[in-house]
Amino acid sequence: MSRTPRNPTTISGDLSEPHFGEQLMPSAARYFLEVSRSHSIRQAADRLSVAPSAISRQLSKLEADLNTVLLERRPEGVALTEAGEVLRDHLNGIQSLVERISGDIADLTALRRGTVQIATVEGITRPFMSEQISRFREAHPAVTFRLRSRGRQMVIESLEQRVSHIGFLYDHFSHPALLEVGRWRQPLLALARPDHPLATGVRLQLSDLVPYACVLPDESYGIHHIVKRAYARLGAKPNCHFFSDNLAVLCDNAQRSGAITFLPLQAATTQVINRQLTPLNLECAEFKYRYIYAVVRREQIIPPAASAFLKQVVDAFVDGEQEDRDILAALSLPEV
Repeated sequence: MSRTPRNPTTISGDLSEPHFGEQLMPSAARYFLEVSRSHSIRQAADRLSVAPSAISRQLSKLEADLNTVLLERRPEGVALTEAGEVLRDHLNGIQSLVERISGDIADLTALRRGTVQIATVEGITRPFMSEQISRFREAHPAVTFRLRSRGRQMVIESLEQRVSHIGFLYDHFSHPALLEVGRWRQPLLALARPDHPLATGVRLQLSDLVPYACVLPDESYGIHHIVKRAYARLGAKPNCHFFSDNLAVLCDNAQRSGAITFLPLQAATTQVINRQLTPLNLECAEFKYRYIYAVVRREQIIPPAASAFLKQVVDAFVDGEQEDRDILAALSLPEV
């Protein structure tokens, strides 16, 4: 089942407010600029919806702070002194910069820009993650993605070191720095060519696989350790002479050599659909309840684009579980 992602951060303030940028300017600066444009304290007060006396107090304080006269009071209004003109020019530049800042932040919130940093185990990069990124960018083409495919420990380190916003792990364990925001059941399958002696549909126990050659992910993958532990409970070791940190290579080798490989369905979806590899009808408690987890660093500030993408992916986990069941049903295989 999926879980609604919990985003531990929010960006406060209404960025759609037309004058959001002005709110970042000190009152004295905003009052001074409005007076410089209207040449009248009363007109400036009307435009800003404040009392004229409030503007006068702020201007007097500004002159005192700068130790100079900024305005000449005249019967028809006010005029800037040379010092006032210098201040006006600088404040106009600052206001333009503040408006650019608020505009950039609004773009991030509206997903008109932004970067999503992902660290993931290889098992869901193709086709699931690739499809999810393409779908998200169809709606938000200005958002950039950076995806790093690596072993579980390196995914954790990428989150801990703040290199990535989101991580996807297989067989996640409790970690004090990480927060689980979604999960997708992905039982570990024993996959082999359709002509393998064990690919008959007969219910198998792990002990039936012990004599047969297998190929495994290397030690950087949790799968490696799950399989070795399961064999060790039988007093056996996997008959494995080929290890790799590339799951696609393992699938290819299993097809070519006739060896068994152990992977979640998402790591070999294409090969299973094309009947290049088939799941063996294996009953193994250690393999049955395994999950792909979506995780984030606890209490991190998640950028808007990353937060929106995370919600999309976690929502897709439910559909993914049903699609997995449909794939196995199409092969006349029991649900794992």
